[in-house]
Amino acid sequence: MLHQVIRGLTFRRDGYLRAVLSRNGVADAVVIVTVVYLVLSLTLSSSAVADLIGHVRFVLNGGFAWLILTGLLYLITRHALEGDGSFQGLLATTALAHPALLLLVAAQAGDRIPLALFAHPTLLLPEVFRFGFVTSVAVVAATLWFLAILAAGARVAMSLPLERAALAVGGAYLGWWIVGSIFGF
Repeated sequence: MLHQVIRGLTFRRDGYLRAVLSRNGVADAVVIVTVVYLVLSLTLSSSAVADLIGHVRFVLNGGFAWLILTGLLYLITRHALEGDGSFQGLLATTALAHPALLLLVAAQAGDRIPLALFAHPTLLLPEVFRFGFVTSVAVVAATLWFLAILAAGARVAMSLPLERAALAVGGAYLGWWIVGSIFGF
């Protein structure tokens, strides 16, 4: 699974294909997303292990955000752009983008960012001007890397040209931001 994550982070097509074709693709995806949000929770929280409920809530919110983003991406790619693929395959490939969010740990080197913003990473981008240089660069880099991996994964999982996959990711990201802003996760 670690090799698959590394292949996904480096935009290797075989990493996305393995995720889509694997019998355990969705199970691996759940593990990847859970581990990423658990690591973010434990490394970013100033209360460390003391706030167990807060950490559980953070990980669950990250999982829900992943499902919503993937659902929006699936709706756009399948129905608006006529992509050919399955929701399960897209779940497996979108999970490969989440380890890029670990770059947000570096954002803490500059400023202390509230943990609530990390539960829904799209909320960080509008706040980037509030932070110092190091934090802003880390947030922008993590966001762009995350979106690029999503586009590469959507391209493979839904059999789309890269331009259409990037358009779908932009729409899904915007929808994810709106939903997250409304419901606060």
